[in-house]
Amino acid sequence: MIKLRVSIATLIFFLLAGAAIPTLAAQRRSTHIDEGAVAAFYRGKVVRIVVGFPPGGGADVYSRVLARHLGRFIPGSPTLAVTNMPGAGSMIAGNHIFNAGAKDGTEIGMLNGALILEQLFGNPGIHFDMARFRYLAVPVTETYVMIVARRSGIASFSELVGANAKQVVLGAIPNSTLEHAPILLREALGANLKVVSGYKGSADIRLAIDSEEIGGFFNPWSTVKTSSLEKFTSGQWSVILQLSDQRLPDLPSPSVPTIQDLAHDENQRMLLRYGAIAPNQFGKVYMLRDGVPADRATALEGAFARIFADPSFLADAEKSKLEITPLYGESIRQIVEDFLAMPAGVKEKLKRAIKR
Repeated sequence: MIKLRVSIATLIFFLLAGAAIPTLAAQRRSTHIDEGAVAAFYRGKVVRIVVGFPPGGGADVYSRVLARHLGRFIPGSPTLAVTNMPGAGSMIAGNHIFNAGAKDGTEIGMLNGALILEQLFGNPGIHFDMARFRYLAVPVTETYVMIVARRSGIASFSELVGANAKQVVLGAIPNSTLEHAPILLREALGANLKVVSGYKGSADIRLAIDSEEIGGFFNPWSTVKTSSLEKFTSGQWSVILQLSDQRLPDLPSPSVPTIQDLAHDENQRMLLRYGAIAPNQFGKVYMLRDGVPADRATALEGAFARIFADPSFLADAEKSKLEITPLYGESIRQIVEDFLAMPAGVKEKLKRAIKR
């Protein structure tokens, strides 16, 4: 099924109302290109996907499956390669793509959409403008869940709030939902969560849980159920919270609470929805730097659109247990622009919560 969010204003309306988000037909640029000229440029070249996370995590896995097929849909059939540039929740990769990335269309960035909050809050490490990237696609919209290890001694989220709350230590990647979500839950709900940031990717966090350095983490369910399903079936890990208003149908337990179940007022719901739910509609986002020739950018966007309907790619994605619910260029841009135009009052509440 293909899902599309036309604007963040519409998205937030449905999120704040607790309603289901509508599914619409995908919209993409229809710019005419000189396919022969584009093919002549790409023939024999290597196109690199620069992933802002280390090998082994969801962003890397999606990118490597895409790289196996994407060249067939780009005029000239170039070779695709994946380069990992981890650090600061993909901020380092974002700075590279925006300032030093290839302007000729031979370098595609893959960043974490939650970085938009860091730009909104004026993080001094941000040296890019998300409004100026040329967006290509998002392969999947994501719902984050809170995962705890059995060794943590936590069986339910309710144990983490209230006068006699237990504490759990969560691993996090800086400037990402893995960091933002527990901070917001601590601020909005008073959850007794200790956040240890500094991990470069979710693979490192999983190793830290296995070595008992930390007790859990947040991760997209679409990613963690494919990378670590045996942890849940064996009871080593549990899901105790889903950052959504709509219950996910395939969680290990049907009683995992949602934001609707836990938030006591609209202010709490607003903080969690703007800060931890909405950014993940474009959590894994592929883009080009500003200045790539329009015909090549259009050809690359078209290639992403075609690959997500290709039986061979979809079979490979299914084999790798990857969900595909794509979102395309112009719609992503509208989300980004509307997000950056967030009302000042909401922005200040989020900033105070996340940056205190």
